[in-house]
Amino acid sequence: MSVEILDGATIVNFLEDEEAFNAQICDRFAHLDSDHDGRLSYGEMLKELQCLRLLETHFGVDVETDPDELALVYGSLFVQFDHDLNGTVDLEEFKSETKQMMLAMASGMGFLPVQMVLEEDSFLKKAVEWESAKLVA
Repeated sequence: MSVEILDGATIVNFLEDEEAFNAQICDRFAHLDSDHDGRLSYGEMLKELQCLRLLETHFGVDVETDPDELALVYGSLFVQFDHDLNGTVDLEEFKSETKQMMLAMASGMGFLPVQMVLEEDSFLKKAVEWESAKLVA
């Protein structure tokens, strides 16, 4: 983890660079696709969803969460990605939903810089790294 400063423009600009965004999406998808069948099952996606720790922390402090509530949230999130409701998520579904989620974060964040703790391999961290590389170049 690292503390980074970013704003909505950081995310939007990263998404607009299709080559950079697609490379990150393909890398993450390949990493999650443990059986290499070109589709993400619920089990494969669950690992990624659990990393988000949506309900397990409150302002960074671990809290006890009802396992049934977690299962319901993770199931709902999986369905959000599974656009055709066939029980798996393909690369295009993964890309489309990830992009929508990141645009929603950018919109909510606005264009004032925010300091955040980011996981090293998160898409937000990749956006910050992309922006830093652009500034150096």
